[in-house]
Amino acid sequence: MAWRVGLVAALWGALLGGCASVGNESIADATPESVSGQLVKGSTTQTQVRGAYGDPAKTTFTDSGNEIWEYDFSRMHAKPTNFIPYVNLVHSGAEGDKKSLVIFFDRSKVVQQYTISSSKVDVSQGLIAR
Repeated sequence: MAWRVGLVAALWGALLGGCASVGNESIADATPESVSGQLVKGSTTQTQVRGAYGDPAKTTFTDSGNEIWEYDFSRMHAKPTNFIPYVNLVHSGAEGDKKSLVIFFDRSKVVQQYTISSSKVDVSQGLIAR
């Protein structure tokens, strides 16, 4: 019985050890609908955005002085080949999902436009990398 508990604990450790998330957790489960409920074009201010999503990962400015804030979140899972001895030398890596929220502010620091997008991410390494 003790060896079964050990086996289950080892399997859970391997599964949980193969997952990682990076970025702003506040957009992890965001959808276009949930974002549109929090960001109102022409009304929501930078202070309100910072309260909802925290500090942006990246801030840029346009030539006309408008500001753009970017938020990112990625959730990755190790590929099964990572756990196979010798095979992992040939092909290993991670795959998952990335979510991005980009917000465009006017000079008055009010939201003028925003976009939220999701994409698949595949990071490969080894002798056979895509």
